[in-house]
Amino acid sequence: MSTPIRRRIVAAGFAAAAVIAGVTTGTGTAAGETKVPLTQPCFSLSPYILDQPYVQTSVTVDQRVSGSVVVTLGTASSFWFLAGGYNTDIRLDWHNTDTGARGTENTSIRSTVPAGTATFFLGTGPGRVEFTFRAVNSLPLWSIPTNTCRGVIDVW
Repeated sequence: MSTPIRRRIVAAGFAAAAVIAGVTTGTGTAAGETKVPLTQPCFSLSPYILDQPYVQTSVTVDQRVSGSVVVTLGTASSFWFLAGGYNTDIRLDWHNTDTGARGTENTSIRSTVPAGTATFFLGTGPGRVEFTFRAVNSLPLWSIPTNTCRGVIDVW
């Protein structure tokens, strides 16, 4: 076998190995990111009724600095994306049971395709932090609230 053919075979082997490594390795998650299950999940119908329901069973928590966390909630995507989806207003209340600190954060996002995320930056201080949140899914003519969702985060 000639040298150019061997080089092509070796190059093809390295290329195949790189593709396989890229496919099987995945992207992974950030060092401080964890999925926290809710102690009380929430559920609601879409305001379009004949659509995917709003269901939240966990939140993603990312902590990189002592006393502060980033809490991310996923939202439902809507089959009615051509109509513009619907608005989701979310209120998150938190209470650090170790220090007594409390806070409230609000955000609004659009539920369409692809599904969005609501992100809250919380400066709770270190300790056990209990949180509740409630979403209201709205169209111009009516709104459908979720039940109150609950969870607990240990912040260092």
